Amino acid sequence: MNYTSKQFDVVVIGAGPGGLAAALQAARNGCKTLLVDKNGYLGGNMTIGLPLLGFLDREGKKVIKGIPQEIIDDLRAYKTPYGVAASDHLFCPMHNSVTLYDHEIFKIVILKKVLEAGIEVLLHTEIESANVDNGTLKSVILTGKGWKILVSAKVFIDGTGDGDLAYLAGAHYEKGQKDTGIIQPPTLMFTVRGVEYDKLIQFIEDDPEQMKLCDTIEIGDGFNADFFRKNPNHVLVGLRKLFMQMKAEGKLPIDRDTLIAIKSLLPGEIHLNCTRHLGTDGSDVFSLTHAEIEGYLQIEKFVEFLREKVPGFEKCFITNIYPSMGIRESRRFRAIRTLTEEEVVRGDIGPETIGIGSYIVDIHMGDGSGTIVKRIPPYGIPYGITVSADVEGLMLTGRCAGMDAVVMSSARVMPICMAIGEGAGVGAALAVKYGISPRDVDVQEVRAILKASGVMLEPEK
Repeated sequence: MNYTSKQFDVVVIGAGPGGLAAALQAARNGCKTLLVDKNGYLGGNMTIGLPLLGFLDREGKKVIKGIPQEIIDDLRAYKTPYGVAASDHLFCPMHNSVTLYDHEIFKIVILKKVLEAGIEVLLHTEIESANVDNGTLKSVILTGKGWKILVSAKVFIDGTGDGDLAYLAGAHYEKGQKDTGIIQPPTLMFTVRGVEYDKLIQFIEDDPEQMKLCDTIEIGDGFNADFFRKNPNHVLVGLRKLFMQMKAEGKLPIDRDTLIAIKSLLPGEIHLNCTRHLGTDGSDVFSLTHAEIEGYLQIEKFVEFLREKVPGFEKCFITNIYPSMGIRESRRFRAIRTLTEEEVVRGDIGPETIGIGSYIVDIHMGDGSGTIVKRIPPYGIPYGITVSADVEGLMLTGRCAGMDAVVMSSARVMPICMAIGEGAGVGAALAVKYGISPRDVDVQEVRAILKASGVMLEPEK
């Protein structure tokens, strides 16, 4: 075993969307910053075939800019043989907005952005333990490839999604939906080619009942074949009629009621968000391993089902199974401020807002009964959800931050996770600058810095 030690101002564990944004803001505001990730690349769930959702609100007005928009601008400036590497923000009657991008080009773009900010990067590395002294997080031990690395910092930011750092530091957390404690099931994303997509759209046009979703899904008008045909950069959620019929006949190899097909920017490529793993806890290595194995087996059977039963998929074939499970929900940690369902449904935007969310409430029921979708107004993300209530020197970003389960089902999408991360990164930088706790930072100074860097603190007029 090899041993070494390092010292930083800010350490961010987890380089998914929330961690990336936090690290970039911390570094841009003068901090010596380390960004750590278990993978051999940056981006987390931004690399697994998903679109970016929630740049626009339910009326089509912009609510998110800042680093998320920077990334899209860089991708749109990146020329490829098929065109630019990101779409415009498409207004969507179901998701509010959809933004497609090239996930492989994204890996290059975000790496350059991180390096340009002067961030030190450590890949293939996971956190082993957290050293808390008298209630303050002082250091962590990282491990990877026969190394143990003792890393000290003034502020640590948990961007792991599952809250692995906060868990190891002993912070209080909750899991699951309020009334049941059941966790939303994850999905193993995959990609197919060989789809005659026009046949799928024609099938929907010929049988509009295929686009009738379950009664718990609230959706705007016009989510139909005509919309998909006119707007190629879309996410199609449908075929419930076919799926429920096949389920009743015992011929559906996944435990869900709709197809989710994401049009790729790459010609002829479709990303599928379809496997279902009920009872999976993404923060439990044994449960997660079982789901990953189950995902591969489900994909094989589901592609056979698509070829046999879904028009346009007769000749489809698998081109990519993404290397990690897409986790919708696991731990949420106690912060000095908790964002609640009541606040987001009302659309509260308070004086401590560090970013705006406006994605739908989107709960994939963990008992397999379907999906709950509720369209809500834009809401403010308060700074306090990024500050641990239990461990001094610990901050939170992404879906493990201080919010209830319903809020998390909206705020878990990647642009909102980045908005949370930007606030955490600026707060960490000010805590380092003034030698104070993140909880004592002047939120108005955080807001001023964010606003100057292009972050939206209120919806577009």
